[in-house]
Amino acid sequence: MRRVASITGTSGSARDRKSDETGSRSPGARRLFLVFAGLFLFNLLLRVFYFRYRFVNGDETVRALTASRLLEGARLYAEVVTDKPPATTFFYAAVFALFGRSMVAVHVAATLWNFATAVMLYPIAKRLYGKTGGLSTGLPAGLWAALLFIYFSTNYHTQDMMAANTELLMALPYTAAFYFFIRSRDHLSPGPAFLAGLMTGLAALFKQVGLFNLIFFAIYEAFRVYDASRAGGSNQRRIDIHVFTLLGRSLSRLLLAGAGFASVLGGFALWLATSGTLADFWRHAVVLGVSYVGALPGDVWLKFMVSRTFAYVAFNGALWWLAVWAAAHAVKAYLRGRRSREGADDRSRADLCVALWGLVSLGAAFMGGRFFGHYFIQVLPALSLLGARGIELLRDRLGDPQSRKRARVAAAALAVFSIFGLVRFHSRTAVLAYETVTGARTSTSEAWGMTSREREAEAISEILRRELGPGEPLYIWGYGGDVYWRSGLTPASRYLTPYYITGRFSDEAPSVEKPTDSFWSENRARLIEDLERTRPRIILDVYGDFETLPYPEIREFIKRNYRRSEKIGPDPSRPFRVLRRRGEE
Repeated sequence: MRRVASITGTSGSARDRKSDETGSRSPGARRLFLVFAGLFLFNLLLRVFYFRYRFVNGDETVRALTASRLLEGARLYAEVVTDKPPATTFFYAAVFALFGRSMVAVHVAATLWNFATAVMLYPIAKRLYGKTGGLSTGLPAGLWAALLFIYFSTNYHTQDMMAANTELLMALPYTAAFYFFIRSRDHLSPGPAFLAGLMTGLAALFKQVGLFNLIFFAIYEAFRVYDASRAGGSNQRRIDIHVFTLLGRSLSRLLLAGAGFASVLGGFALWLATSGTLADFWRHAVVLGVSYVGALPGDVWLKFMVSRTFAYVAFNGALWWLAVWAAAHAVKAYLRGRRSREGADDRSRADLCVALWGLVSLGAAFMGGRFFGHYFIQVLPALSLLGARGIELLRDRLGDPQSRKRARVAAAALAVFSIFGLVRFHSRTAVLAYETVTGARTSTSEAWGMTSREREAEAISEILRRELGPGEPLYIWGYGGDVYWRSGLTPASRYLTPYYITGRFSDEAPSVEKPTDSFWSENRARLIEDLERTRPRIILDVYGDFETLPYPEIREFIKRNYRRSEKIGPDPSRPFRVLRRRGEE
């Protein structure tokens, strides 16, 4: 009789027995500790030299300012606006509450958080591939996966990968949800499935696309049932009973995961309701988020998809090549098992599970439409697990005389891909390391945008500190959040960035707002209301266009209350025109 099979993998005890039969041994506790210590040091060395920059990108300024305002008593979404769920703001706020208003502390905490995500891959691989993690290359698959994740979570443009952004922080609960879900297959207790949903809810509180785990759970369980129903054999009644039992268990797991997810959303909704910000959250995190996703025209979306996805994959080609190879091998093994009526081996089925998770996560990365490098962090845990399996395939080919020649060519190509990305991006890390050790500053780092932006912010902040008292209100029209931070002045409006007013999310995309659209006109009215209430003595106009905006109400407000003064920005393209309040110079 043909055995009944599904992409479930074996139970933990069966996997361990199989591993023992092959003669594989797990590394001792001491060796495991030393390897993780080395991985921790590697993770730290890749990021520590960037700690000298307060803000790696502009998104960090928004998170830091919203967290600071939250700690000062402002209500999130109502009195300080963000278009993201609150978890990243809470993360920053927790760090500030413990260590003071320090971005170095935030970056240290984010580095530790990233390492925890890498560590989470070890128990995932151990559960999927057995006691040793499935590799015979000296290290378990989980350790290879952790190494790959640590490196490739830094291997792209600095502003995408080194920042404490929502995707980096989302990755830990997102990965933990996957772990608890695969663990729920081997446990009759409801805990793991519920925790999978709960962790998915926490991931979604960092960024909305964290809920894509629920999509993966549903597709995975549906395929398991379908796979079992296709099993043939002489005892069809036994197979039907198995399918019915599997369907019941799948539905139970999905319901429990949904309950865990709902518990997080319910708690969050209760917090919004008790703080009186439920409508503001809907307005600024949901409606505005939908506008962000739909802002790009189809041709621009396609352009970004092709160019930016290709660039990301090319610079991280070694990982993608290994992962795709492992996934393709698993698909072939599954189809071959179907044809032979023997079923695919358990490791190939585990690879299929990870590949499905990665494919769903890739769909989430495509949702935003901008295809920035940090969007792909959501896919990295699955890619790293598959990449570790790809290492095993390559090792096997290198040990086979018939395929050794082609395997050596493939290994050489992987080396070229790796060196390409290493030189392109981590030459910057090397420069920063040299400057940190020697205490020197080179012309190379002085020419970087991060460095010039910090010089600009400090120069402008110094001028403002001479004119305005600590904590005094200031409004900046444009992207200059680091000036708020360095000057110690309080944002005079709930809106920290212009796109909450203009609806313009990308320089290459037209504005999504319409002058007659009530959503955007209400935001403009709220901006004016804020400025009337706080009466900032100075407004900084970053690009010098505030007085000529196509909004009569804003132009009239500025004309009536402010006069144009000097420019204080060192960069002609960002003049930072000073607008002084009439009668309060």
